[in-house]
Parts: sequence; structure tokens; C-alpha cells
Amino acid sequence: MNSYAIFFDYDNKTYRLPTNPEQVEISSPLAVEKYEVLKSGQVAIPTRLELREYSFECEFPHKILHYVETPGGFRNADYYLNLFQKWREDLTPVRFIATNNGISDEINTLVLIEDLGITERAGEEGDKYVSFKLVEYKEYGVGRDLDITKTATSVTATVSKVTDSAAVNPKATGTYTVVSGDSLWKIAKAHYGDGSKYTKIFNANKDKIKNPSLIFPGQVLTIPV
Repeated sequence: MNSYAIFFDYDNKTYRLPTNPEQVEISSPLAVEKYEVLKSGQVAIPTRLELREYSFECEFPHKILHYVETPGGFRNADYYLNLFQKWREDLTPVRFIATNNGISDEINTLVLIEDLGITERAGEEGDKYVSFKLVEYKEYGVGRDLDITKTATSVTATVSKVTDSAAVNPKATGTYTVVSGDSLWKIAKAHYGDGSKYTKIFNANKDKIKNPSLIFPGQVLTIPV
């Protein structure tokens, strides 16, 4: 099985896509305001970095093929399409994760599925080719500062960097205070060496966390053994 993998995480469940896209395109344009200055012509004033956007195409076969990455838990195309459609109809953010087992940086961020294109090709009936356009989602709410000018760095690789939340021994336990940019997956990876163990942290902190995809800076979480 390929060490490179694409996941969506929602409501305490992680869904690995059955095949890997050939590439993930990442863009973060700079917002620029243009003005006409008398005798000087047009000038451009940078104002902020826009939200990151992620786009890729992925095949969803209707039966298990040799290159399917989820043979033990295979689901057909309609299963995934119904999930994606429900998330979009509910107007809910989901966590998008792209990892390659530490070979290079990874993506781990909340997104909205802004656009979903579905193609079925002649001779491949039942298989679906789905093009995704995801936009970075920023957490906000009553009583929290709404910061829409988050600094984003230029990304040219297929994944973006996830830094350790704290320099800790993978076997260390106790408590951890959430900082900006954290996710349960990221915290679990830092403490256990495996992001998929985030459910241990979620189950130990259900009094503080209602949705495992939404945690906030300043929360003090129990890190179980």
C-alpha cells in the first residue's frame, strides 16, 4: 500500500480516499488593490493573503482494482459521493489531510468543499472521476476574534508543513494546551507518533470537545496513556 494517502475527517470518523490523485494543487493568492494615481498611472497595494485553495482529481472505482488503497474497507463511488454531498448540503467544514508518512510535509487543515465535479467515462461505467476544489476554513464564533488575515506561506510541494505542537516524548502523557493551527490529529501525532490515534484524545475530553474537527486555542486537553 502506498505511504502517500488522502483523508477526510469528519465527526470522529476518518475516510481514506480509495485512490491517490496524481497531484494536489495549492494556491494562496495575494489580494491586491489597484489605484489610479494622477500622473503616475496605476499602482498596486498588497492587502492580505487570501485563503488557501486545494484542487485535485481522484478516481472512485465501482469495484476493487489492483491500485485501490483501501482493499480492506472498500466502498463504491456512490458511498463517497453521498458523503461529500451531505457535507456540502450541511454547509459544514471537514478536515482535509494529505500525508506521506513523514517523507515530506503534510496538509492538515479544515476546509469547505467549494466545488465538486463528477465525470463518468465511456468504457469505465460505474467508475467516477471526481474533481475537488477545497477552500481553507477559518474557525470563528461569538466571543472569539475573527482574524481573516492569517499569514500563509508559499507551498510548491503537494503537501504543507505540520509542525510539532510541542517537543514531547511520543510516550509522554498529561495535559496539553491547544495553540493556533492545532488539530487532534496533529496533537496525537506529536504525542503518540500516530495521528490516527486522535480518537483517544477526543474520548478523554468529551466534556470540552463536541466536534473532534473543531478545537480552539487555549483549551487544556487531557492526554491519556
